[in-house]
Amino acid sequence: MADFSQLAAAGQYREAIQTLQQSPTYDASYFYNLGILYGRLNQSGLAHAYLEKANRLNPHDPEIIRNLKISKKQLSKHLMEVHSEVGIDSASNQMEQFADRIQGDEILGVMGLVLVVVSLLWIRAYLKTRHITKTFLKPSGWFGVLALILVIAFYGVYKAGSYNPPAAVLIKQSLRSGPGLNYPEITSIEAGVKIRMMGSAVTVNENELWQKIRYKSELTAWIPLSNLLPL
Repeated sequence: MADFSQLAAAGQYREAIQTLQQSPTYDASYFYNLGILYGRLNQSGLAHAYLEKANRLNPHDPEIIRNLKISKKQLSKHLMEVHSEVGIDSASNQMEQFADRIQGDEILGVMGLVLVVVSLLWIRAYLKTRHITKTFLKPSGWFGVLALILVIAFYGVYKAGSYNPPAAVLIKQSLRSGPGLNYPEITSIEAGVKIRMMGSAVTVNENELWQKIRYKSELTAWIPLSNLLPL
């Protein structure tokens, strides 16, 4: 049986996607390949959703970044053509957009590095003065306090911006005023659009999960959880 790369090389993109999804790895490479394949099928929404996920898992890969920019342009063009009232990322405020560009492990790494440097500066200053108050009054002491405050504030902004985590819509569908098909339709949303998830999913009819989302500034709705790709 041919692997997905052989099928893709032969132009059999749907078959390549099916083969790839039969053995999912859920890493950056897996989502990147899905994004590329859907892009070849001109499905800009799914291409952007999976490339966005790949970028979240590996934010420094130049190929992912390059193809993500291409898919974003294609999705923006599609949204304009269908006169969508919801943009690619109408749901996120400035703090959330800032948080989305940051990796949690990178922040923790920076915090650890700053803590080590500041500790060394304080120890050095204390060995010279042998006085705690004088240690903190020295320039190195003030610098250490300021650095710690800035890093802690930076981390606080990241956590606050991530309170409502982002997800990408996988299927064009209706947004409803409540959890279930019996609630009235508010508007429709295109595949590839980013939303913010609010709270935990709610079980409907014993086996279907519905998620409350923010799809535009201060505007909320409900959507089946299975139609979302958490980023």
